[in-house]
Amino acid sequence: MAGRAIGKLFVMLFLLVIEVFLTMLVYTFLNLKFLDTFGYLVRISAGVLDGLKSALLIMLPGSANAAYATLFGELGPKAILLLLIGLVVAAIVRGLVELMGLFGHSPR
Repeated sequence: MAGRAIGKLFVMLFLLVIEVFLTMLVYTFLNLKFLDTFGYLVRISAGVLDGLKSALLIMLPGSANAAYATLFGELGPKAILLLLIGLVVAAIVRGLVELMGLFGHSPR
């Protein structure tokens, strides 16, 4: 039982390292080779960031100024783009792992 939990933890950490590496690779590749596409994605990410700010103002109107100063003051469109690329890469990696049956699930 404990061995299985440790194995699952190892697989999760392994996939996390792969996902972070691939995310940085995709982000860097876009920035170096497809600058127009990268700029377009940064502009889209700025829109996503503005949408998050608006949602924060609606959901937490009393705390919006403090949250804006701390959270959104630190984040910019490029950070949101990196986060979104990371989510897409993670979904693709996890989907491929599941499809190929790697790290197979043993029957209970």
